[in-house]
Amino acid sequence: MDESTISHLNKIISNRLTSGVVVLDESGEILYLNQEARSILSTFSSDNAPNHDSTHINKVILEAIKKDPGSLSDPVSTIIQCPETDSTYSLRAMPLDKPHKKGKSCIMVLIEGVTIYRKFDIDVVQKQFGLTKRETEVTFCLTKGLTNKEIANILSLSPETVHDYIKQIMKKFNTTTRTGIVGKVLP
Repeated sequence: MDESTISHLNKIISNRLTSGVVVLDESGEILYLNQEARSILSTFSSDNAPNHDSTHINKVILEAIKKDPGSLSDPVSTIIQCPETDSTYSLRAMPLDKPHKKGKSCIMVLIEGVTIYRKFDIDVVQKQFGLTKRETEVTFCLTKGLTNKEIANILSLSPETVHDYIKQIMKKFNTTTRTGIVGKVLP
């Protein structure tokens, strides 16, 4: 790769939002908290603790995953909404294999902003882009984030046929990616 390409890629990477990361030990003590996690969790209000307080942050996480950190043996995923900002976040908590230096087990929680399902009028999309009934069904499945195999199972098609439909839809939408299709469909 030439320098301009590398520079461009580095710019994209540096502008990408980073996940919030929190590491707790089995007693719930925060061992690590990155700035993104602190920023996200500070938006949740608390009646008796300032927003930046680690006890408050710990409470938000533990209430969300509904688990005692010491009892977490499998990954847990949940969605939480901040009433103060109306923002929605995905929390994924997972046990870490390596214990903390004090011999305590630890969990890592990834916190990422999410977009909740947005409605669209499938009939309008069908007319606007001149989609057949089957292309409309495939487009709807794409907006759900389904893979070709999942779409094939739902619509009783082969994955190859789904692939062909997606190519046709891309032409009609004047895009070269599945994301391009979804971006033109969702408001």
